[in-house]
Amino acid sequence: MPFPQRLLTDGEEVVLELHPHWVVLVKPFVWTVLVLAATVGIVVRWPHGPIAVLYVLLAILAVNVLWLLARVLRRQSTNIVITTTRLIRRTGILGRSGLELRLERINELSYRQTLIGRLVGEGRIEAETGGESGVVVFEHVAHPASVQSLVTEQISMARRRMGWAMGGPGGPLGASSQAGGPTGRTVADQLVDLDELRQRGILTDAEFEDKKRDLLGRI
Repeated sequence: MPFPQRLLTDGEEVVLELHPHWVVLVKPFVWTVLVLAATVGIVVRWPHGPIAVLYVLLAILAVNVLWLLARVLRRQSTNIVITTTRLIRRTGILGRSGLELRLERINELSYRQTLIGRLVGEGRIEAETGGESGVVVFEHVAHPASVQSLVTEQISMARRRMGWAMGGPGGPLGASSQAGGPTGRTVADQLVDLDELRQRGILTDAEFEDKKRDLLGRI
């Protein structure tokens, strides 16, 4: 299930979207195969054995098949999405739950892999935000080193945009951006830029109001 485009903010783009690594299917698949093999072996070895034993084996097989199907559906309905402004996790088949981190608010990003994880190409990514969320863990990520590099690149770009918005050269609050300054941009133009950043989620409403008051105070 792809990430709905309607959930993107104005100007936001999806950079990468992936499901959990296929390793999440290994355990239920192996158990299903083992139970199936045991069932077939017992039926072939004792074709006239107690019918109750066969029913028990079929019930165990059915449970394992349902477990495997449920894991497949859960994997397909779980998305890890990297956009130009957010790191998002959405999961759920009937009900949905989601988590999102603003890229510019991520303080540290790391990944971990076990030996088996390195062999199959999966691991976990840990994002530290420094707020109430603390450390957020994304489990069973395919090629976590590459994903970490991609997220780090997007974080750098998001922070450059934030720096421009908060006072970088030519930004709405830059030293040269006063009315009639060298950039030639009026206060009205800069207010429009600020509002666009607020709509895209780069600035919070409180930050927008603070910067707007600062801009109007320069007139």
